[in-house]
Amino acid sequence: MIYLTQIVKYTFCLVSMVLTGMFSLSLSGFYFSDAVVDGGLNKSLLSACLFILIGVCIDFGKYLFWSERKRSYFYGVIALVLTGFSLLASCAFFLSSEFIEINKSRLVSMEYKAFQEKVDAVKQEINYHERLLEKRLNSEYHQQWVEGEKNAERIRELKGSLIKSMELSVDVGRDVAIQTVPITRFFTVLGRVFDVSTELVRNIFYGLLALLLEVITLGAISLANSVWRDERIVNTGTDNDTIIETTMDDPEARKKMACLADDIIQGRAQPVIRKIKAASYALNIDQIRQVLMNLYLAGVIEKDSRNSYKLTESE
Repeated sequence: MIYLTQIVKYTFCLVSMVLTGMFSLSLSGFYFSDAVVDGGLNKSLLSACLFILIGVCIDFGKYLFWSERKRSYFYGVIALVLTGFSLLASCAFFLSSEFIEINKSRLVSMEYKAFQEKVDAVKQEINYHERLLEKRLNSEYHQQWVEGEKNAERIRELKGSLIKSMELSVDVGRDVAIQTVPITRFFTVLGRVFDVSTELVRNIFYGLLALLLEVITLGAISLANSVWRDERIVNTGTDNDTIIETTMDDPEARKKMACLADDIIQGRAQPVIRKIKAASYALNIDQIRQVLMNLYLAGVIEKDSRNSYKLTESE
């Protein structure tokens, strides 16, 4: 069981870490297809690696602070803040991945290819008139200059038309591309069923997916740590049983241990081995540890810094 929980924990941590790292990579504007340029490494590869490292460090911090949240309330707050960032990063990566797929489908659609052919034709016509204008301006005849003015006017018209076409190019083939991307088609169908916008369905879906991933990741960390702690307690059970059997034969020791436990619960004594030994309880180190372990298992005290304990804070 302990190995299964550890595998689940590391799997979800890895997935969350990859999503955060990929989102950080997208912030750098780098793509893996650009890694090699002219037979050498792209100069922006270093900055891309730094962005990935930032994302990984954020997730590592989230796991670390969440695991140690019982030591300090501040650690829990930091863990939740980093979890919120990781959640938003996952959502952003999901959205950007879908939009990239839509754009890829749009660029290979027949509608976009036809549009691109028209744009190429306009560019060729502009080049033709520019060459013709250059020849006519270099001519010695006045009539050629007049014709050149007509060419210049035609060039201005064509360039204006080209600019308008490029402004509309982002929407060319988009409707067709949406129908070819499965996840986008799924969002569109849900939007029609519930009579809401596709954007709203998409945002809710990715938000819930990212939230579920973060909750399961933090839950897996807590479960794995709990199982590991229980396993450690079981492994030390033989030594504890020996201590209990020895103590059961000594009524005076039982009375002292009960007195120590009561003082800790009432706050009259701190659950710190060094301070207990310095007090007048007359208990050996194994008996003190047994009292602390019993109180820890009962939830009265909790782990503190430097392998010591403290009273559990009430919710």
